[in-house]
Amino acid sequence: MAAPAYAPSLSLMHASVQALGARFRDRVESKGLEYGLGYPWWVPVCSALLMIGGTAVALTQRDALLDPRWVTLSLALVAGDHVLHFASRFWVPWWIDGPLVLTGLAWIMTVPTDANGSEYVVPLVATFLVAEVTVTHGARPGAFVGLVSGVVLVALDAGPTRGSDVALLVMAIILGFFTGATMRWQMRALAAERESRAQERERATLAERQRIAREIHDLVAHSLSVTMLHVGGARQALVAGDDGVPDVDDALAALADAEQVGRQAMAEIRRTVSVLATEPSGARPLPCAEDIPDLVARLRDAGHPVSYDAQGDLSMLTSTAGLGFYRVLQEALTNATKHAPGQPVAVSVKVDARHAHLAVRNRRNGALPAATDGSGTAGMSARAEQLGGTFVAGPDPRDSAQWLVDLSIPVGAPWLMCKIKKVLG
Repeated sequence: MAAPAYAPSLSLMHASVQALGARFRDRVESKGLEYGLGYPWWVPVCSALLMIGGTAVALTQRDALLDPRWVTLSLALVAGDHVLHFASRFWVPWWIDGPLVLTGLAWIMTVPTDANGSEYVVPLVATFLVAEVTVTHGARPGAFVGLVSGVVLVALDAGPTRGSDVALLVMAIILGFFTGATMRWQMRALAAERESRAQERERATLAERQRIAREIHDLVAHSLSVTMLHVGGARQALVAGDDGVPDVDDALAALADAEQVGRQAMAEIRRTVSVLATEPSGARPLPCAEDIPDLVARLRDAGHPVSYDAQGDLSMLTSTAGLGFYRVLQEALTNATKHAPGQPVAVSVKVDARHAHLAVRNRRNGALPAATDGSGTAGMSARAEQLGGTFVAGPDPRDSAQWLVDLSIPVGAPWLMCKIKKVLG
């Protein structure tokens, strides 16, 4: 069965209505945000409809809506004010908004009525007016409009119209003012909280970027240093052996070790960067303190003389402290191979019930000064500060010819998560 010929026209009309609705919604909400108000679009729309509807009810009770009289024009004053609100790109100023609506309400109250409770409809509209002005423009304009509204309502209620409870009229105006003030305070507090959360999110994002940058720096610098040691050994083996003949087997073994180190570095970089992924990663966990012997062994296998002395149980370090401990040692070994190639490195680790201490010593080559600037030393210092420890990098007080990297951090409760991750990984 063929579709009706007017189906495309209906679809186009529906799309146009949706587009107009979206533009109207965006305009109303964007104007509210200019005043620091983040209420959805339907809040001011409902307020406007209630005020217009209340005015229409008041006219109906006076038989002025179905049988139009001059007082019916008061509805145009109230409705026109809100049409200006939503049609323009700005909120109508309160000193125009208030007089228009109050003029319409005062005009209505000059007409007597015999309907029961009729006078309570007009104060209800005034209540919404005071609340709206207070929310949009602040407490002072709201209080002024509320005062004028109370005076107008009380004065006209004492005229030829049916008498009403003056206290009830005043209470209605006060209720409107405090309702508007409460909504304004609530929205300002919500806006301040949102801004605070946005700033906190930015700080957390920056801290995470800096942490990942340090991780990548440590990984790349250390792996490149170890790889260069293997490549240098392969080059020397190919130049000439002890008998003047190149040692191809040693060269191939060194290149294989360099390849292995490179692959391990790439795997660790992937694990580090995977924390930015939105989906869970199946990668192995990051290194911890118990991986320190393997770190020293890799550098030793690359041909750099490294001694290692460990006292205490490394598993007493938490996963965070263990990772920081590992990265500081990794960076210290990288700096040693870069600034003092071929010089022996002494690594000492001591863990007790209160502190974990790391000391890395190496003799500098000739008059070459050790680098004290750059992201490497700054990164080690930042890690120590995050862990609540102390960090020193400089000439060894006992031997100025040696360079010392000293780290001391507090030890928390025993942590077995590293072992568990190793078993599960």
